[in-house]
Amino acid sequence: MPLIYIVEDDENIAELISATLGATLYETAVCPDYEALKQAIKTRTPDLILLDIMLPQKNGFDILQDLKASTATGDIPVIFLSAKGTELDKVKGLDLGAEDYITKPFGVLELQARVKAALRRKPVEENKVRIFDLEIDFSAREIFRGSELIKLTFKEFELLEFLYHHAGKVISREQLLDNIWGYSYDGDTTRTVDMHIRSLRQKLGDNAENSKYIETVRGYGYKMKRGNGA
Repeated sequence: MPLIYIVEDDENIAELISATLGATLYETAVCPDYEALKQAIKTRTPDLILLDIMLPQKNGFDILQDLKASTATGDIPVIFLSAKGTELDKVKGLDLGAEDYITKPFGVLELQARVKAALRRKPVEENKVRIFDLEIDFSAREIFRGSELIKLTFKEFELLEFLYHHAGKVISREQLLDNIWGYSYDGDTTRTVDMHIRSLRQKLGDNAENSKYIETVRGYGYKMKRGNGA
């Protein structure tokens, strides 16, 4: 049973999240602050961390940076749960390495779907492939340009992998939401896809107006170009 740590100092919200996820067969534990989280991790490494931003002692952004900087915790997927809902906050969280960002208040079904998507691991059909000047190692979840390791978040790598396996085909934002995040289209939630694509492009050195890897199909979605190996 996957273990999820809920880093939240509001007892009522923490209990609601714990009850919501416990009903879907996840094991949960509540940590009211960073010190409690560190002690919990020493006892047992979680499969996922749900992290508030406005916390006592240390905010969620700084906590995530600490987690990603450690070899012991760097690979643990983290989802932000926060009342800070501006686009700048979301982009900052994703750039720091969060796998997803959920704004409070959130729906129970949405939370369950996003947690399920973050925990999902897809089977690997190929170990290493090339597309143009990029080498993708699906088993290690790494991407290189020459000897340079390009660091991607979990969701960014999932997007790249899905687009690679559908290279040459136009994929709608709704399809990406359903396959990568695990929930259906609901208004402006497609902005989640756009923000992740924007971050992925920046890390690949891609340009939306003169794309080398991922084309934008305006009003619809995205398409990965076919290269050698794709």
